[in-house]
Amino acid sequence: MTVKMGSFERMRNVMIAFSVLISLSGTGLLAIACLLLLYPAGPGGALSISNALFIGTIYAVALSVVLLVLGILGSIAAFRESRCLLMVCFLLILLMCMVELAAGIVAFLFRDHLTKLYFEEELRGYYTGANTTYTKSCDSIMIRFECCGVNGPRDFLYVKHFVVFNPHSNVPEACCKRHEATKNGIILDVKKCISGEAEFMNSQGCFDVVGPKVEMILYLTGGLSIWILIIQICVMIFAIWLFQRA
Repeated sequence: MTVKMGSFERMRNVMIAFSVLISLSGTGLLAIACLLLLYPAGPGGALSISNALFIGTIYAVALSVVLLVLGILGSIAAFRESRCLLMVCFLLILLMCMVELAAGIVAFLFRDHLTKLYFEEELRGYYTGANTTYTKSCDSIMIRFECCGVNGPRDFLYVKHFVVFNPHSNVPEACCKRHEATKNGIILDVKKCISGEAEFMNSQGCFDVVGPKVEMILYLTGGLSIWILIIQICVMIFAIWLFQRA
């Protein structure tokens, strides 16, 4: 009897520890998502020009909040040795695992929305040089990272709306070199820049500058998601084990 109770106590403590890990992992995921949403001047600026990234970030926020709640519920269920709470915890985590699996499949299907070709088509279709949401987002990224277009300044020769509305400009002012990489930074020479003189405009494409940063965040988020899934499976096992013996 003592051995059985000792095993039960150990499993209960392990489940509490893993539940705390779920909450901490949810907090980490929430921190990454909030960093992207609240810091648009950094890699998070890509969210405003990619619906796939924006939806994925909102999903990460929702998932992290649910994980926090599940972690707390799992700890309470194990501590109180409540069969009802243990079963509820098991079922909720099972449901979350199914949701995460479905989200992973959707992310895989929409992986083409993060390629260079996708951003090239978006730029050609939506950039106008006027005061639109997409244009302002692109300008913010180009100024912040001192880059121009997706591949370089020549991209704007094929952006039909920009060419129509700005017939005398080869590139937007956001591509011009500045004394300081901010929106209010003084441009070295606007006329020479928009006329196409290479020494006065940023020549590097934004995909090569921002892409690796976004990719790093995606890999970090993906790794954290796999870690969370493993912990969830462990908690499910502990919960059903405790449920049978509570």
